[in-house]
Amino acid sequence: MAWRQRPVAVAAFADARELIFHPKFRRAICSALVFVAAAIAGAYGNGVKATHQVNGHAVADDTRRVFALVAIGVCLVAGIITVQLVANELARLARHRGSPAAASAIRLGVQIIGYLAILVTVLGLFAVKIESVLLSGAIVSVVLGLAAQQSLGNAFAGIVLLVSRPFKVGDYIRLQSGALGGQYDGRITAISLMFTTMQTTDGPISFPNASVLSSATGVRDDPSGNSPLIT
Repeated sequence: MAWRQRPVAVAAFADARELIFHPKFRRAICSALVFVAAAIAGAYGNGVKATHQVNGHAVADDTRRVFALVAIGVCLVAGIITVQLVANELARLARHRGSPAAASAIRLGVQIIGYLAILVTVLGLFAVKIESVLLSGAIVSVVLGLAAQQSLGNAFAGIVLLVSRPFKVGDYIRLQSGALGGQYDGRITAISLMFTTMQTTDGPISFPNASVLSSATGVRDDPSGNSPLIT
């Protein structure tokens, strides 16, 4: 029985390099910089509430306010483009390592977080008081987090498995853990955001990702004579 010959750290570094130097990810970085610059410009000089003094009275500064509105528009567009590009690139990598289901879940998660960040930024630039909104959202998030603690644990574990790549779809591996009820040998057929599916001699079995992440695991030679894939 043989362990995978390529170190996990080397594979993770290669994947990070592939992501960073991919043309779409570079465009995402550029659009993110535009988003930040536009947000700073939109907030400069009180932004949409800019005023100037005329005969000792504060009067609306229309020129600066129009500039702030344009900057906010650019910020909104650049933010949406950034979120879409980052979500698509992460989903592409997840699809390559795991499954279309995991890719779709990661894309949706990135989009939700990204759009919420854009919404908070734009509301702040429009001088909307969002403290109460954020407080309500935080309370709801805590309640939902407690209710879905196990599901969230599996989701985060799934992301870690897709990023660190201790194994991939098609590998013949061994899982050993008391939480899983012992030792399992089989070929990985799918890695989703919640479960890892293994084809064993007893048939397909789906393991929660949190349990898989905490298990001792290693790529082995297939007893049928097929060697594990090396990437």
